[in-house]
Amino acid sequence: MTRAARVLPVLVGLVLLTGCAGEPSATEEPAPVDSTTTSSSEPDTEPRASSRDEGRAVPETLDFTATTVSGDPFEGASLAGRPALLWFWAPWCPTCRSQVPQVQDIAERYGEDMAVIGVGSLDSAEAIAEFAEEVGGVTHLEDLDGALYRRFGIAEQSSFVLLDADGAVAFETGYGGSEDLAAEVADVVG
Repeated sequence: MTRAARVLPVLVGLVLLTGCAGEPSATEEPAPVDSTTTSSSEPDTEPRASSRDEGRAVPETLDFTATTVSGDPFEGASLAGRPALLWFWAPWCPTCRSQVPQVQDIAERYGEDMAVIGVGSLDSAEAIAEFAEEVGGVTHLEDLDGALYRRFGIAEQSSFVLLDADGAVAFETGYGGSEDLAAEVADVVG
């Protein structure tokens, strides 16, 4: 047996064990920040007036624009005044796919009281749109350049960021750490 034939099964096993954590993250290769997205690397929860929102005070965390997978504009300011769950995913991520029922359950249970927003990245627009079709009850944003990943400090998928009604981060978890998510959402929604 050749050395390559002995090493290959070990490498395949390591890749399977690391799951999504071994895939590239949106922060490894910085892309230029879209001029419509506020460039602050650390979201600030201090309210400020947004010209897009006709003078209404909007927390810095929600002062961004994006595009939905269907191509419609999305204003982060539209989330102001109620909690929001941001789910950062990639279409090829098996952990992300396994979280679909949990995210759909949260959207169904709390959808009237909070926004559930999927943020697809790390792949083509077509792959992101195909995955988004599988997840009903959730608004999905296309983050091809990783601007939202960087904005919220996401270094790996799948990650969740739970914002309270004031736009402050109430809970966040990375790579598959979603065991406490339902309880955290229940606490924030009240």
